Amino acid sequence: MEIRLEASTRSKSVSSTDAVPSPIALYGFQLWFYHKAPTMYHMKVLNKMQRRAVTWILGAFKTSPLEGIEALAGLMPIRFHLQKISKRSLIRPFKLPDNHLLKTLLNDNPPSTKTPTPHNIGSLTNHQKSLIKGHLPDTHTKTLGIFPSFSPINPEFSPGNRITDIFPNRFSFIPVNKKVENCNNIRGHELDEMVLCCSSESHMALIIMDASIKSDIATSISHIHSFNHPLVKTVHHASFVTSTEAELFAIRCGINQACTINNVSKIIVVTDSIHAAKKIFDNRSHPHQIHSAAILSELRTFFSSKESNTIEFWECPSKLRWRLHSDVDKDSRSFSISPSYPTKISWDYCKKIDCNDSLNLWKMTFQASDGKGRNFLDLLDDDFNIIEPHYTKGGPWLQTFGHSNSLCACTVRAITNHAPIGEYRLHFFPGMDFLCLCSNYPIETRRHILHKCRRFNGYWNPRRDSLSHFVMFLMANLNAFAFVSS
Repeated sequence: MEIRLEASTRSKSVSSTDAVPSPIALYGFQLWFYHKAPTMYHMKVLNKMQRRAVTWILGAFKTSPLEGIEALAGLMPIRFHLQKISKRSLIRPFKLPDNHLLKTLLNDNPPSTKTPTPHNIGSLTNHQKSLIKGHLPDTHTKTLGIFPSFSPINPEFSPGNRITDIFPNRFSFIPVNKKVENCNNIRGHELDEMVLCCSSESHMALIIMDASIKSDIATSISHIHSFNHPLVKTVHHASFVTSTEAELFAIRCGINQACTINNVSKIIVVTDSIHAAKKIFDNRSHPHQIHSAAILSELRTFFSSKESNTIEFWECPSKLRWRLHSDVDKDSRSFSISPSYPTKISWDYCKKIDCNDSLNLWKMTFQASDGKGRNFLDLLDDDFNIIEPHYTKGGPWLQTFGHSNSLCACTVRAITNHAPIGEYRLHFFPGMDFLCLCSNYPIETRRHILHKCRRFNGYWNPRRDSLSHFVMFLMANLNAFAFVSS
């Protein structure tokens, strides 16, 4: 079985934060990883591969407990990683057009013609469905609770007919230049000048929008300002959607209202999510195509009505606390609504919660299981909370000591208590010497080295058992938990 490690430290040509099983190793995993399928042999092989990768990355001993060094390397255990990518693969059929063969097989509606497709799930009895084994029944069950958000064959995304092809100069983005000092103050002055210009021009419409999520309920609000017109507010709520979808819907509602105002030739949208606005003109397949297609349809009519019609998207960071945007943000947070059940969820939200479920299961298992090792040293972060495993940017441990190969190996061995010290030799090699070189303690244990051994400087304070202080102790005592020549 082939693996590929993509990683890099100072002396290694690969990055430990991105070391993952190669897609070659997991190619076609849907054929054997599905509901009630026996996976013991496959998991044994993959865990062996993962152990080799992690010990090479961290410089840990081969005897180190797998779950402990996986967490230190920021690598999710194989079983949880497979669960995560399996759930993601279950919702991939939503990316396909409705006339795709796979979508036809997953169709659960009763046959509408006299010659129905004999193999689609909708034509099977409940007993026949229970006899099917494989990935397809799981996909069918998963898709029942998701509402469609892809539209790959929408005319708005057809080459040659797209807004980006026909009206490439009618839309623009004005982000914050973060390379300039005091960029937020400069943007505040620019926004104030822009508002003064809009208030004196009858052909301009200003849309200020924001969205917030509370208790799985998204609130999308937009304020539309125009010359000699009362303020127009739009408020919409949606359950189980992501923040990007809520922001896009707020933009959609604001543009829809602005296009109905007479004599408007320029629309300015102020948002704190400029990345969401750029999704409108993204012609690739993405889970926000329903909103993008609706906005593009409005803009096509707006651009076609007059050659001088344009739209601009201004970025307004939330931390700027610009007055008009703060008012919209305050309105979006003032609602308190309970979700209604049952309800479908969005594709993007489903992908998010599936990922969070796998991560939370990893954290819970890591704390409750002995798989990390009975002597695993639980340390605190800078906020004095017990460090929990995750894989973002290599995980919390590697972010602290991953800059040095020797420090990384020494720290990992000390945390797992699988290090070249007397306590380890006594357990695995009883015939070897296990006395401490200071001659004050019969066994060279980790606790003795950290708290009592006179060979090392006392930078370690048991009342400050944080990871940063632990690394400071090891940096001040390079011989601690390291191989020492005779």
